[in-house]
Amino acid sequence: MRRGESWANHWPCPVSASGDKVEDMPGGKPSQPLANFVAHALRSLRVIRRNWITFATVAGVCILATALVTWFSLSQRIDVLKNRNALLQARIDAFASTPPSQWRRLNDRARGLILAGLEQPDNDFKMLVIYAAADSESRQYAAQFVDAARLVGVDTRPREFAPAVSPDTGLAVGTATATPSEQAEKLKDILSSAGLDVRYSPWAKLPGDDVPVDFALFIGPKPW
Repeated sequence: MRRGESWANHWPCPVSASGDKVEDMPGGKPSQPLANFVAHALRSLRVIRRNWITFATVAGVCILATALVTWFSLSQRIDVLKNRNALLQARIDAFASTPPSQWRRLNDRARGLILAGLEQPDNDFKMLVIYAAADSESRQYAAQFVDAARLVGVDTRPREFAPAVSPDTGLAVGTATATPSEQAEKLKDILSSAGLDVRYSPWAKLPGDDVPVDFALFIGPKPW
């Protein structure tokens, strides 16, 4: 080694397997796809930053439009439900809160004809089952038939509508058989002769009901 020369000039350089010097080794350089993605993201952020007012305005308009459409649809459904509830409540009030002045009553002529028909020996009614709907007007009307039957000595069994009995409106003679019995027909004739609108209706006796008749009188809610 000559004077003035550094040791670096005489140090052996690393050689690759092929005999070349090892130079410019890769040192964690990012791949091309990642670089492209980062560049694209930065460009997008710059665009958004420059036009953030426009983006915010469009987003606000979309949110407001969606809220208005949802509110309009819900308000329409709520109005429909309110109307249905009001209609049902009006019908319930009409049946349950009918003032006594509008309740059905047997006038003197009708009452007299019913009493005369029940008293006829040919009819021979031993028992009369009278059902009334569970409202004040129907019970009050049924009480007039109960009083008339008891006045002529007919054993009367007043009852309210049972689940097996159809709570129809108006006045009906219920029959437990497909064809009305003779006494059921006589009761219907008596009521029709008194000027009352009466019809037949099926009657299913409750389990354990031992009444010895196959017909009954139904007093349903007042027809409207």
